[in-house]
Amino acid sequence: DEADTTAILLDEITVSAGIRNTRTSPLRLTSIDEKDIKVKSAGKTFTELLKEIPGVYATPETGSFGDAKINIRGFQQENISVLLNGIPISGLTSGSMFWNNWLGLTDATSTIQLQKGIGASMLSDNSVGGTINIITKSPMKESSFEAGYSYTDYQLSKGYFSYNSGEIGNGWGISLTGSYLWGHGYVECTDASAGAYMLSISKRINGRHSLLFTALGGPERHQQRSQRITYAEMEQYGRGYSKNWGFYRKENGRLVQKSISENNYFKPYFTLNHFYTNNSNLKINSAAYLAIGNGGGVWTESKGNRIISYQKDGHIDWDTIIAQNKAAAERGESAQNILSDYMAGHIQFGVLTSAIWDLNEHLSLEGGLHYQLYNTWEKEKITDLLGGDFWYEDYQNNSLAGVNGRNPIKGVGDYIRTDNGKNHNYGTLYASMVYKKNRFIVNAGASLYGALTRRWDKYNYTEGNYYSKAATGIGGSFKAGVLYKMDMKQSFYLNAAAYSRIPYSNVYFSSGNNRISEGVKNEKNLLGELGYRFVHHRGAVEATFYGAYWFNKSIMSDAYRQLEEDACRYMITGLNALHYGIEIEGHYYMATWAKITANASIGSWKWKNDVHASIYDDYSGQTIDEVNVYSDGLPVGDAPQTQIGAAVEITPFKYLASSAFRQISNLAITADWQFCDRYWADFEPDSRTEPDDNAAPYRIPSYHIVNLSVRNTFKFNKFDMSVFFTLNNLSNSRYIVRGLDGADHNRETFTGYWGAPRNLVMGISLNF
Repeated sequence: DEADTTAILLDEITVSAGIRNTRTSPLRLTSIDEKDIKVKSAGKTFTELLKEIPGVYATPETGSFGDAKINIRGFQQENISVLLNGIPISGLTSGSMFWNNWLGLTDATSTIQLQKGIGASMLSDNSVGGTINIITKSPMKESSFEAGYSYTDYQLSKGYFSYNSGEIGNGWGISLTGSYLWGHGYVECTDASAGAYMLSISKRINGRHSLLFTALGGPERHQQRSQRITYAEMEQYGRGYSKNWGFYRKENGRLVQKSISENNYFKPYFTLNHFYTNNSNLKINSAAYLAIGNGGGVWTESKGNRIISYQKDGHIDWDTIIAQNKAAAERGESAQNILSDYMAGHIQFGVLTSAIWDLNEHLSLEGGLHYQLYNTWEKEKITDLLGGDFWYEDYQNNSLAGVNGRNPIKGVGDYIRTDNGKNHNYGTLYASMVYKKNRFIVNAGASLYGALTRRWDKYNYTEGNYYSKAATGIGGSFKAGVLYKMDMKQSFYLNAAAYSRIPYSNVYFSSGNNRISEGVKNEKNLLGELGYRFVHHRGAVEATFYGAYWFNKSIMSDAYRQLEEDACRYMITGLNALHYGIEIEGHYYMATWAKITANASIGSWKWKNDVHASIYDDYSGQTIDEVNVYSDGLPVGDAPQTQIGAAVEITPFKYLASSAFRQISNLAITADWQFCDRYWADFEPDSRTEPDDNAAPYRIPSYHIVNLSVRNTFKFNKFDMSVFFTLNNLSNSRYIVRGLDGADHNRETFTGYWGAPRNLVMGISLNF
């Protein structure tokens, strides 16, 4: 008999986390279970588990393992909410989600539910593209142990184990998962190593009270490819080319690879959930959580030409860089180029509680509140003078505080350029209802958000003046949806939402100092969906038309570029964008052993206006210049606006009872195909400051990708053994996964990242 793999607190977890039924919810939902996660995750980043869903574009971004990016309906990460067991985990600074900080999350995940559009959670106001709701593993009703190993032909390996105690008496249960990943990606000089763990302990105190404690984390280190490449460079050096590294001769004479881009991070995450039910009509779910993130990465500082500009045979010329620094040292001058560790971290603490009250068989009410404290910090420390004697930190020109008694002569281990952070306080209060009667299901809810943020800066300000004034904001949202069941097979649904969103703190503090930006206003979103579902005993189909209008988007020009001393940044507000489209997906069992699935999404995503922006002086706050941005009618880039996919899965030996075929009765063969088109390169509207510069960004060539996988599960002695083989990019297509538009909006000025060539992934697991 198979073990009962149902979670001990399954009902409590799914209710508190906001997981919805894909048959009865007026939302566009897709769920991925643990079985599919195991098969699809080997050699891939977390977001790629979602890439077969229409309207989703998920890639490993740069090709360096761990760096991932996802777009939903054309919206980037800042407009995608990510929940972990119902708790928002997206950053409050910019809405970013650094997926490399969660490399071990795949092995700890039980279910992923993608809720496109407005999402079910009332705690997040950035669900414009959608909500990714992740449910981690928890103690099961029966004991089990699983161990596995996977390997890619570009030499990335991962081993993992998962243990469940089952119910061990007195209401206790334990689940433990661990994994370790090592090797490198298909891109040059992208070594990676990452450990991960998750411990989950459940305690059913009595019929009314239950507790669930979860601790997870994953210390990781991986080299990165942060520089995009041109067509010419790709054709000369190959799609796995990286200009981020070069050979470096150590003092003992040995040549080693030395990169200017590497990341390390460790973010332990703890949650404690309390579930209460009075066994009739009231449920109260509460949680407290704590995350402590610490990490850093290789960074560069330059006086003049940057390190990346010193190239020899396509890679960094360390010998010339070091020779120049040594020559400067002989003249008693500062090093021209150095390496540093750009460190960053945060403390995230929060509490939330919600109550669900079933008034009668038709009406249910829910209310809740959430408070989050999110404190961040950033520092930069010199790690290598590259042959120089010292680094001259130009406080007079770089710091608003001037020299302020500080010694500008810096060496290895000294801090430079950056010593700041932000203290965020964020609160949410919400109420919602569900009404069910006859063929109708109606959902509605409203949220009120409040934020208070202060920035501190020890580099630009003197002691006693480190902290900024408080930047405050109030926002709100309203969501509603209705589902109508025509009969047992068909249903229609309609939903809509309006958001008034508090800007991220990077918008309030856009100048790199403690001055609060002028004219900051809430961003507004109007969203709607109309959908149809048809479910048959041999298949199903769902079609959705969606629309989303984004008002008053704010952009900081050159937000992440290392600037020259005389460059400036400016804040652009008032940008509008309209995204609308249609999504269709379905599956059909041609036979009990053969299933076909298909999906398509066709969107129209465009910027809708031109705007005017002011440039403010960092010291006085006075307007020193003005700029116009001409973006009206330009397509939104960074994701294909047309995606079509299909897959066929067969289990040819499923019903053969002969002992000769018993070991392959579960053999499954899957072939899938995806087509991407109408894909414009990414660009920021702030780059269009000339009225004649109105050409569309570079249109990336369309492409097809075909993958083939074979998997089998069978008995091996007392174990259940599973093996799989996946051949990705079967036709070895040469395609672009991400790219940035250039000055001339053509192939010659385009830079980007090409996808992986044909590659094989294989794995094995044992379960007992």
